[in-house]
Amino acid sequence: MHRLRITPDTVGPIARGHPWVYADGLAEARPPVGTPVQLRDPRGRPIGFGLSDEGNVAVRVLGRHPEPVHKLLARRIPLAAERRLRMLPPDTDAWRVVHGAGDGLPGLVVDRYGPLAVVRLYGACWERHLPDIVAAVSGLPGITQVVRRLGVRRVDASKGLTCLHGPTPPDTLVVKEAGLRFIVRPAAGQKTGLFIDQREHRIRVGRCARDADVINLFAYTGGFSVHAAAAGARRVTTVDIAPDAIADARENFRLNGFDVDKHRFVTTDAFSWAPDAPADLVVCDPPNLSPGKKSDGKARTAYRDLAQRSGEMVAPNGILATASCTARLSRSRWEEAVADGLRRCGRWAWLWRADEPPDHPVAHAHPEGRYLKFALTARIPS
Repeated sequence: MHRLRITPDTVGPIARGHPWVYADGLAEARPPVGTPVQLRDPRGRPIGFGLSDEGNVAVRVLGRHPEPVHKLLARRIPLAAERRLRMLPPDTDAWRVVHGAGDGLPGLVVDRYGPLAVVRLYGACWERHLPDIVAAVSGLPGITQVVRRLGVRRVDASKGLTCLHGPTPPDTLVVKEAGLRFIVRPAAGQKTGLFIDQREHRIRVGRCARDADVINLFAYTGGFSVHAAAAGARRVTTVDIAPDAIADARENFRLNGFDVDKHRFVTTDAFSWAPDAPADLVVCDPPNLSPGKKSDGKARTAYRDLAQRSGEMVAPNGILATASCTARLSRSRWEEAVADGLRRCGRWAWLWRADEPPDHPVAHAHPEGRYLKFALTARIPS
């Protein structure tokens, strides 16, 4: 195994379990991408091992004690998969099997849609170990197909899917989430086909939707909308700028036996759309509002303004469900932005706040892995 010295100020974070060695944390040149490396402190003492990577993250740390990568994958992937089965809601066959550093495999993501496993590499270091990943994933109970979803800019420049094991999957699958059915497009959908990380929040929103008029902004294929309709919402308005997403939202309603004519589907920019009347429950789950190198200040302003706009759509004593997937903005800063925006349109109270779901674990020593924020906040009667 290649030995690689790190700088004195990098020793502490790695010893505490941080999964990344940054490029400026190396005391010598890194070996080729994907090379197993033993990390050593300035005195030459071993403190961990990992895989050499490219870019700002120079090493993805896998643990303290060296182990052949194929054996590590064959052990950790089934352990991660087994743990999920104890935490999922019933009648669900779509979840995240491996979530990077939270499962001891930084840069590797595996999502499951029924018998299909979708692999996505967020670190180029995993490219040369892909056959071992496939061997471990294809051995999981119930998995008959393994594909790789392309499109991670710093790893590959392609789009679509590469079939790695089993027959080529169809363009469209139908999966179950807490008993409800949803279309998944593994080759073309967002992330690996579905926003799996909002599952628990969709279920929570459904519990608030009985007999309510509901608006779902930035709805994508209507996940929150379907849960609201299933819970007995009077009317659900689903808003998204993408015609294909709205078409799939309609189909998701039909799949679950709901009359689409009793609900409303709007293809427009949710940033500028306004309803005819306030709703009892408004869901605002926008895309990342701080892409690239934007500052926290700009992201905070964007969330503040959006909170005000969506808050103005909420009826007296109604509820706003809002979220952020912007990792660059901390939860405290995001909550401040939401509170500042809502303060402009009344008095509000936090009802419930949540982060990543159980199948998206975040390592204690890796605060950078925290990205998802979700909250229910209620308008206080005046």
